[in-house]
Amino acid sequence: MPGECNSCGKNFGVRAYNGGMNANASANDRSFRVNSKISLCFDCYERRLIEVQTKYWKDHLAEEKLRSGA
Repeated sequence: MPGECNSCGKNFGVRAYNGGMNANASANDRSFRVNSKISLCFDCYERRLIEVQTKYWKDHLAEEKLRSGA
């Protein structure tokens, strides 16, 4: 889909992704609602996905650590 990437400004291969990929979205906006979507090219999508997944697992591990009392 032609358009401009919200991250790097490239004008090709851009797709709209949900608010979970938007670092500035509030927790309530991290859904598939249209107003929370951002446009990313493939390279920026891959980088953002890695960031989102890394944060998820860091938070998950920290929560498990608290539960286990370690």
